[in-house]
Amino acid sequence: MLQSWLEQSNQMGVQEPALHNALAMIYIDINKDPQNFLINNQYYDSKVVGKYCEERNPDLAYTAYKRAWGECDDELIEVTNKNYLFKMQARYLVERQNEGLWAKVLNPENKNRQLVIDQVVSTALPETNNAEDVSTTVKAFMEAELPNELIGLLERVVLHSTNSNFSNNKSLQNLLILTAIKADKGKVMDYINRLDNYEGAELAAIAQEDQYQLYDEALCMYKKFSLNHDAVKVLLYKLNNVRGSVEFAEKINTPEVWTEVGKAQLDQQMIKESIESFIKAQNPAMYMAVINVA
Repeated sequence: MLQSWLEQSNQMGVQEPALHNALAMIYIDINKDPQNFLINNQYYDSKVVGKYCEERNPDLAYTAYKRAWGECDDELIEVTNKNYLFKMQARYLVERQNEGLWAKVLNPENKNRQLVIDQVVSTALPETNNAEDVSTTVKAFMEAELPNELIGLLERVVLHSTNSNFSNNKSLQNLLILTAIKADKGKVMDYINRLDNYEGAELAAIAQEDQYQLYDEALCMYKKFSLNHDAVKVLLYKLNNVRGSVEFAEKINTPEVWTEVGKAQLDQQMIKESIESFIKAQNPAMYMAVINVA
C-alpha cells in the first residue's frame, strides 16, 4: 500500500526527496526495474540512495551517484574502487570531463591508478565519439606526466579508431609523434610512416635536435613531405653521408639540392665532384670559393 501511495505521489509530481528516496529503496529491494527508476527519477537524493545501494548492488550505487553528475564524485570513485568497477569509473571520467577529478584519479598516490588507466585506454576512450572527451582525457594524461600511457591512449584513438575524425586529426597525430620522440624513440619511425596528416617540417626539426638525435626519422619526414633541401641537409650535416646525398640529388635533380651537395663536397676538398654538382645545379655563384680551394 505504501508503494502504491508513493507511486501516486511520483506521478503527481511530488518533489519531496524523502518520499522518492523511499520509493527508490522499495524498487531496489523488490528488484522492480530499479535501474530505470534511478536514471529517470529527478527527485531522489543520489547520496542517500547511492549509499543504500552500496552493499546491495554496487552497480545501482554507481548509477545513483552518476545521476548527481559531480555532486557525488568522491562516492562514485570510492564505490567503483571498492568493487573493482574500473570500467565504469573509466567511462565516467571520460564523460565527466572534469580536470580536477582526473587529477585526483591520476595522482601517483592512488593505488588503483594503473587499473583505471588500463580501462580508459582499452575501453572508455575508444567508445566515445565526442572530441571533447578525447581532448580532456589527453590533457589529463599530459598534466599527470604519463607519456608512455599517453602513447598507448593515442595509439588507440589515432591508429586503431574507426572514427576518421580522430584517426585523421592533425593535432592528435602531431602529439603522438612528438610524445614518442620524447619518451619512446623506437616507435617514431613506425608512426611517421603510417600517418600522413602531421606537421612534418616542425616534427623533423625537433627530431634532429641534439637531445634526441633522430636523424633517420627526420630525414624520413622531410622526404615524405617533399622537403628535399632539408632532407639533403640531414644527409650531409647530420648523417655525414655525402655519397647518399649525391644519390638523393640524382633522384631529385633540383638546383637547390645539387647546390647544397656541391657546397658540402667543396668543404671536404672534393673539388672535381663539387664542380660537377654546381654544373648540374646550373649555379655559378660559388665560382670564387671553387677557385680559392682549387
